[in-house]
Amino acid sequence: MRIAIINEQWTAGATRCARDLQRGLEANHSVLYFPNGRKLTVEEQLQALSEFKPDVVHLHSYYGDLPYSFLGDVATRYATVLTPHDPRPIGSTMLKCWNCEEYRTCFRCPLVGRLKRYTLFQHKYFLERLAKRRVHERLPDTTRIVCVSDWMRERLMKSELAHLRLERIHNGINLDLFRREHGARASLDLSPEARVVTFVAHHNGWTTDERKGWHVLARALAEIVIPRFPELVVLAVGGGMIPNLPNVRPIGFVSPENIARYYTAADVFVAPSLADNLPYTVLEAMACEVPVVASRVGGIPEEVEDDVTGRLVTPGSWQELGQALVATLANPVQAAAMGQAARRRVEALFSLPAFVQQYDSLFASLVTPAIN
Repeated sequence: MRIAIINEQWTAGATRCARDLQRGLEANHSVLYFPNGRKLTVEEQLQALSEFKPDVVHLHSYYGDLPYSFLGDVATRYATVLTPHDPRPIGSTMLKCWNCEEYRTCFRCPLVGRLKRYTLFQHKYFLERLAKRRVHERLPDTTRIVCVSDWMRERLMKSELAHLRLERIHNGINLDLFRREHGARASLDLSPEARVVTFVAHHNGWTTDERKGWHVLARALAEIVIPRFPELVVLAVGGGMIPNLPNVRPIGFVSPENIARYYTAADVFVAPSLADNLPYTVLEAMACEVPVVASRVGGIPEEVEDDVTGRLVTPGSWQELGQALVATLANPVQAAAMGQAARRRVEALFSLPAFVQQYDSLFASLVTPAIN
């Protein structure tokens, strides 16, 4: 098959997913990834596709760089698969859109003030939402939507996208790249006896910081965890807002090839998100045999088995988050057992070969009817 993968340039989880898929498919297919170094206009992207002549076009978070209507332009020309990694196809990246239950109509949207509900066409959010709905309603029935979590699939089933076939394919990660790394603490100048928490989020502005729950984590650390473990070290990997706590070490951006040591060095990985889909960071930490304390939100409960591979807490509750971190740090034997169970869970449910094979089968099912 000839497969085109189109994604936005921002190097977040969706981009890593698209790149992993590209590398996995290249063993058996001709795969071209867009964009390659620079953003393309709609006309340039369509011209590039015309020259490549793909059997299937796979759209990831393309709508970060191209107009959303590009989905309709492609789906009328090629067999098309869309994988949304966030709510933008049916809303925005604001927290209220992530957690919304009213996708079918959007007419109760809390983003729109009560006085605006009867003048919808004057409101930018509704104009964008209605434009997306028109794109969805015109999509060919052969268009496939892939959700990376059951949680996202349930959300899309409440929207106008329900008339299409909605698949669920969990993200998969490279288990050879993400595994326990010998000498991780020594390489980071950490004492073997230190209590260490790792947090990873490659932020893209203030709103991402809010969604990832740094402010919740900061209060949990200051009021509950650090008083119990005064020498605690928090490895904060990524950019964005860093709490003003002496225990926090801001690490900055770390490439996927080098990040395993930061997971391995930790006694516990923390993901205090207020909204999320199926974060790569949680799977990566689990693959490195680290127990995870995370919010019970989005697709995270599909990754973390509560009290088996980590602990789940109410999103936004700094009290629960702090208590769960303390309980994990205070019981190293139990934490180690959770970490080992986490690795086994990732091996069973989130391996990269299984992820690639599911997409391969999906693409083949779209191409085969045209051959026959």
